[in-house]
Amino acid sequence: MLISWKGSLIKSVAIAFINGLITLILLLIAPLGLAVVVINTIAIFISTLAVTMAFDLITLWLLKSPTNNFLDYPYQSSKIGTIKPRKNINLNIKNYEDE
Repeated sequence: MLISWKGSLIKSVAIAFINGLITLILLLIAPLGLAVVVINTIAIFISTLAVTMAFDLITLWLLKSPTNNFLDYPYQSSKIGTIKPRKNINLNIKNYEDE
């Protein structure tokens, strides 16, 4: 899943436009002044655009992280922190029941 800057902008504008359109329709039904309806619709459009762009930037930042995390490649063995079996195991077990 790779998100481009242009695709992110088009998606965000489309979401903001639809959100603003729904808000405009709902507010035109309510008995408010036209200025309040227009200002509220513009505010909803801008806030939706800002939030969707912010989340897309966070997603891009997380996708382009220079370090590989365990969740990126969970089945690859990494060099750091691997558990290797020990070849020589000396168990000094003393049986206390015989004494």
